[in-house]
Amino acid sequence: MRSKIYLFVAALISISFYAQEIYESYPEKQNFYTGGRVQFYKDFQKILVEKNMKPCENRYENYSMGIVVYPDRSIKYVKSADEKEMQEFKCTFDLTREVLKYLDGWVPAEVDGKKVAAITNVLIIPHDLFGDLKPNYDPLEEEAVAVYDGGINKFRNKVFQNIDLNRFTFKGTFRLQVTFIVERDGTMSNVKLAESSGLKEFDDMVLRGVSTIKGKWQPARISNIPVRSHYRLPLAFTME
Repeated sequence: MRSKIYLFVAALISISFYAQEIYESYPEKQNFYTGGRVQFYKDFQKILVEKNMKPCENRYENYSMGIVVYPDRSIKYVKSADEKEMQEFKCTFDLTREVLKYLDGWVPAEVDGKKVAAITNVLIIPHDLFGDLKPNYDPLEEEAVAVYDGGINKFRNKVFQNIDLNRFTFKGTFRLQVTFIVERDGTMSNVKLAESSGLKEFDDMVLRGVSTIKGKWQPARISNIPVRSHYRLPLAFTME
C-alpha cells in the first residue's frame, strides 16, 4: 500500500482572499511556475546565492509551503495548520518566505479558460538547495514511502491480534479504511477512520487495535530526509 507524502496546508477552498474564490489545487498538468517545478527550484537556489542567504543549521530541516497564486501573478503564502511543525522548522519557513519575495515566474491556474486563484505546494529542503542541485531536481520525485518493519502484512496481523471478533455475532465481511500519520521518528499518530464498516462499535474496536500497535515504521523519506507521511490502510474482516 503506497503512502502519500502529507502536505500540512490549511484547506482554503471555501475561504477568500481579495474577494476571490481560491481553488484547493492546480488542475492536473498545469504548471504553477514558468518552466515547471524544476525551474522553480533553480530560481529558488539562484536567489539564495544572489542574496547571500545562510543555510539552516539542521541539515534535516524541510518545510512544505502552501502558496496561493492569483490571476495577476501575485502570491500569498499559506500558513501551515501544523503550528508545531512550523516552529520546529522555523529556519526553513523564514527562508522560504524571504525567497518568495524575489521569485517572479508564477503562472496562474486556469479553469474553463479563465485565470483563477489556486494553491500550489512546494517542498523546501535547504540542505539540497544550498548544495549542487542534481539535474532536473525535484524532491517529490525522490520519495521513498513509509514501510512497517516486517512488512504491511505483519502490521495487518497485529491489528487482527489486537481485536476480538468473538464480541460480534454478525456474519459476512466487514470492510473499513483507517488513516494515520507516520512521524519522522517512525511512530504513528492521528489514527482516524476514513471509511466506516457501517457498525460504529466495530469501527471503534479496530481504531483502538490500530492505535495500540507498538512496532516501528521506517518513515517516508525525500532526498533521504525523513518526513511525516499520511498512510491509508484498507482492512477486511470476515466473520462466519
